[in-house]
Amino acid sequence: GDYAEYLFFVMLLLAIFAVAVARWIERSKIGRGLCAIRDDELAAECTGVPTLRLKLLATTVSGFLMGIAGAPFPLYVSFVEPASAFNLVYAVNSIAMPMIGGATTWLGPVVGALVLGIAQQIATVTISSELNLLIVGVLLVFFVIVAPEGIVGLVRKWTRGGDK
Repeated sequence: GDYAEYLFFVMLLLAIFAVAVARWIERSKIGRGLCAIRDDELAAECTGVPTLRLKLLATTVSGFLMGIAGAPFPLYVSFVEPASAFNLVYAVNSIAMPMIGGATTWLGPVVGALVLGIAQQIATVTISSELNLLIVGVLLVFFVIVAPEGIVGLVRKWTRGGDK
């Protein structure tokens, strides 16, 4: 009881920390530079944005946050082996969550993680845990076709009346 609650609390704090870092970066000069690189790298370079430095920083911060996210994993599963730690489901989920929620904002991956996590838990309880990868694949194809900017982009499109 106490151990599971402690682990949940630690994982929740780490998730909040990761979202806070992402939000801080998005609203900072670094975030504006990264948006410029995303939109047009050559134009960003010509206007003085240090593209190489920002790309290295983004890779470093991303690796740091992924390391923090993976740190409680052995405590969660209680036994780590290569087949469980490097399972295809984890890799696909880490790509699918921002794609489903929307990869252009800090909120998108959070929404994607909630939607995908809930869908996988419902499928595990009601149908079978073997269908998790199929569910992720179907959701990915659906969102790539229907809403390429994810759920957050779809909601923005609806609330702005279709204009961008």
